Amino acid sequence: MKPHPLRMTRRTFAAGGLGAMSAAFLPRIGPHAVSAQESVDLNFHIWQYGVETVQDNIKRFEELYPGVKVSLSDVPWNSYHEETVNRLRSKTATDVIYNGGDWLEEFATAGWVVPLEDHFDWAKGYQDKVFAFAWQDMTFNDKVYGLPYYADTITFMYNEQLLKDAGIAAPPQTWEEVTEQSLALKAKGMEFPFLYVLAQDLPTVSEAFVSTVFGRGGELIDENNEPLWTDPNSPAAKQFKWFADARNVDKILTFVSNETDAVGAMSTGQHAFVVFYNYHLAELNDAARSDRAGQFKIALMPGETHECYGFAKFYNLTKMAADRGPEVVNAAGQFIQYFAGEIDGQYPIAKRWAVENGLGFGTKALFDDPDVRTAYSKWIDVDKWTEQLNLARAQRHTPWQGIWNEFFRLEHVKAVAGETSVEDALQAAADNWNELKKQFGG
Repeated sequence: MKPHPLRMTRRTFAAGGLGAMSAAFLPRIGPHAVSAQESVDLNFHIWQYGVETVQDNIKRFEELYPGVKVSLSDVPWNSYHEETVNRLRSKTATDVIYNGGDWLEEFATAGWVVPLEDHFDWAKGYQDKVFAFAWQDMTFNDKVYGLPYYADTITFMYNEQLLKDAGIAAPPQTWEEVTEQSLALKAKGMEFPFLYVLAQDLPTVSEAFVSTVFGRGGELIDENNEPLWTDPNSPAAKQFKWFADARNVDKILTFVSNETDAVGAMSTGQHAFVVFYNYHLAELNDAARSDRAGQFKIALMPGETHECYGFAKFYNLTKMAADRGPEVVNAAGQFIQYFAGEIDGQYPIAKRWAVENGLGFGTKALFDDPDVRTAYSKWIDVDKWTEQLNLARAQRHTPWQGIWNEFFRLEHVKAVAGETSVEDALQAAADNWNELKKQFGG
């Protein structure tokens, strides 16, 4: 998540001054809320981000629930899907995991995770407390499976100062304007105005692409799970072609393979535009980490509708935990409530991530929390953020989407790199989608 020299990314985090949580963020749980079991062990599996902070949160949980001990396992974000699938298939002890909407249907269909509402009366009560796009991401077959670890949007960011220096008064409103402004910047000496995070093994790629398609008002699939990008006039096909043309025709785009390098490059002024997870704006505008802090702004996602992808990453209860019996289920429920839920009217862990790290959140109450708004106002135009948040929506998902995304990223990389044509890449992606749909009986 953080730029050089700290080398913090969304997946790896070097703690710096985050060991102590402010008393304002501590949950106030009294004995009435504690139901300690006899030596219940939980196994918590996550991708690598803020691991030391997670461990500190676990320590605080264990102090409040002395009968529960939590073992943490963490793997790199790039390999999280594959390693977690292997872990669940092999029945390696796992009770609570991080998950996302793009993998939920796959994991639920395979029977690896179970609905929270089947085990906890409080689960459905969170629906009105959570943003609609986040709730949709956590729901499958009309049952809610998780509570949010964090929820956010993938947004369009620009360097306001660089645009002003080039005589550009306002950020682009359409992708055609992105091209026009990039060509103007290129004419003034900027080699690649648009920076893209692109790698075959990076799940971020699929989500960022979806967000740009949403800006055009599009979807990847229809209500019957049929691919929409086979129509060259569809928003998805047009956006796929835009990225390939930006690299190979207009030569305004370059790409890097990870978010850390992207933040570093943006902070030195080499590029003017990027599509990123929203929280990266916090580090770009942090004077301790960015040479151009204060210059970066969020703009509405270019396109006809300015919509963007809103998503949730959340805590799931595994079938293995459910099969271990009521004591384990109860302990896992307490754990998920503590890490994601409401404690005495507050959301202490989600608030900690928001204030200390700039991570988005799924719970509506934090939107008006004065500490959160004060922290956010230091690095983002809160009114513009609110406007974009209100235009965020979740995407449609299928049980095979996580598998297909791995294939799609390969074709996307090949097309942007000029190794295959846009038409061939989109057709290959459609063929793979239809094959998987048939295999899954969809």
